Amino acid sequence: MPLRKAHRGDLPAIAEIYAAAFYDDELLGSLLHPHRHSYPSHYHRYWEHRVTEWYWDYQHQLIVTYTLTSSGGENVTGVADWKRFGDGWEKYWGIWAPLDLRLLVSYSLIWYHEILLYLSPNFAADQSMNGTLSIASSHTKHIWSRARASGWYLNFLAVDPAQQSQGYGRVLATWGLERARQENVAASVISGPDKDRFYRRCGFDIKAGDFTEGEGNPLKGKIKGGTILFCDAKNQ
Repeated sequence: MPLRKAHRGDLPAIAEIYAAAFYDDELLGSLLHPHRHSYPSHYHRYWEHRVTEWYWDYQHQLIVTYTLTSSGGENVTGVADWKRFGDGWEKYWGIWAPLDLRLLVSYSLIWYHEILLYLSPNFAADQSMNGTLSIASSHTKHIWSRARASGWYLNFLAVDPAQQSQGYGRVLATWGLERARQENVAASVISGPDKDRFYRRCGFDIKAGDFTEGEGNPLKGKIKGGTILFCDAKNQ
């Protein structure tokens, strides 16, 4: 099954896949974007902004699966955003990665998107939930510490709804797991509802916590998913 790093020309298709795959998601869909039915373009714009920012950030690796068309082109069928963080990242990107000019583009895009949101708010979103993911992350960041302070994190994985159950998701999950094993670092993911079994079968076999835990966590009691799963390094 072919897969590769995403090209810039893939970004519209990637945004479409993420938007479709997470449309009915309890967190990215119902909770954070309850008005997506009334403002579909705003909801799609959210994903367009995210994938563009990830593409230009050297810490993120957008990986896609695809099929070949009869005319010799490619049709993107699935995507995974894998993020490499912590010590040892220079083994993957090189010691001069912090000076990568793409970072200037990434930071500029983030500010540009913030200005756009100020001028044209995302009416698909619940404005009272702004910052929810960051706050929830602050309650669980201790889980990514000690031997787990460096590694690969599966940020978002999605398969075109029309291409489900063909093995694309497993291949995309395996990409980062293989790199984590090669570097002997941990790999982690926050599972959505009913996705624990899939990720455990891929290799994320250790439950380390829940994204909803912690006093004052805004997600507590609001979502069913959020299991934090790890595939730990061998020497841990």
